[in-house]
Amino acid sequence: MSTTLKTTTGMLIVLSLAFCYLLSLLSVSKYIIALTGLFLLPACLFLTNHIKASYYNQTRNIAVLLEALVDEDYNIRSAIRAEDDEMLEIKQLLNTLSQRLAQQNVAIKESQLLLEKVITHIDVGIIATDVNYDITFANPAANELLGLQSSQQGANLSCTTIPVEQVTRQPQSFTIKDGAVSKTYRIAVVKYIHHQQLNYLFFISDVQWLLIDKERESWQRLHRVLSHEVNNSLAPISSISATLLKQLQKLESATPALEQGLTVIHNRSTSLYKFISNFQKISKLPQPNKQPLDICELIEKCILLFPDSKISLLNPTKCQLYADPHQLEQVFVNLLKNAQEAMSTTTGEITIEFEQSDKYCSIKIIDEGVGISNTDNLFIPFFSTKVSGSGIGLVFSRQILFNHLGDLQIQNRNEKKGAVAIVSLPRLQS
Repeated sequence: MSTTLKTTTGMLIVLSLAFCYLLSLLSVSKYIIALTGLFLLPACLFLTNHIKASYYNQTRNIAVLLEALVDEDYNIRSAIRAEDDEMLEIKQLLNTLSQRLAQQNVAIKESQLLLEKVITHIDVGIIATDVNYDITFANPAANELLGLQSSQQGANLSCTTIPVEQVTRQPQSFTIKDGAVSKTYRIAVVKYIHHQQLNYLFFISDVQWLLIDKERESWQRLHRVLSHEVNNSLAPISSISATLLKQLQKLESATPALEQGLTVIHNRSTSLYKFISNFQKISKLPQPNKQPLDICELIEKCILLFPDSKISLLNPTKCQLYADPHQLEQVFVNLLKNAQEAMSTTTGEITIEFEQSDKYCSIKIIDEGVGISNTDNLFIPFFSTKVSGSGIGLVFSRQILFNHLGDLQIQNRNEKKGAVAIVSLPRLQS
């Protein structure tokens, strides 16, 4: 029993004895005093037990509510039966607290669910490790990047291709190679405390696609400027110069220098107009209309367009892709044409080699030509090592492959003269 109940019981007993004593002072019969005492004492005990039971029920009700709050069960409310409830204010405050905690709990769960969905579907790899770089969490993007399974969590991050020691000091870039595909990633780290222990959170982003998008945006902006500032002036210049040439040819007194000057103006304006038209092919490449296809069958169709060239297939295997067949045909026709032109002064054959990994299908187009004199500027628009080359074929082909989440690499052969073009495309996942 609490101190309050003990005090209340004692006070009732003292009052009962005092009342009996008062009766004795008033010369009341001893029998009446005894009967009064026999009545008051049980009444005091009954009243005490009633107060005790009421107090116990009230405190037990509050204790159950507090236990539920500790167990994060916010659905229980304290019952309020009467306005004269001695603990009415406390119960109302506890019910209000329970309701607000329930609302906050729902908001937290919704935020956690949203965060889980973002982490699951974001294309940025997120890895959490302890101070020893043992993986405690990795989202699907990180698992795919590092080739980890969900059951492999607990593996050490330093055993992967990530330079963890350098990254913890400053952000780093690193390259991961999957077959013939090489991708550059940027990784940054954030330190945090969990259970009073230092932990690391690694963020891995694909900067290659970011750079590609920025490059494409730059070409598009440049094309808009050229179209507005230059193209609008070229049409009247070309038209007027052509008209003047026709009128000049009718005159007998026309000087050769004047005719030659107008011819130069007309030819240069026409060439510049074609230049901008070619540029438009890069900046306004349509999105691919993808469908399932077999890459080996598609390449065999492209080979039929080069009957004068000796082309052999090495390890031709069926590889299903989800791609735009018309755009891929443009890519392979352009690469085969480049290989054919590279061997215009030599004899040899073009070899097409197929390789497959879990994620990618790689096609190598190998020629026995003179090779590439400058490999640094291959994907710069309008740069060409050929006399009559436009300089947009490789840029156009690479842009098509990037839109298919693929890649194009061109390099000289190591063992002999010639070059190799490596096309990598993601396989159709069943």
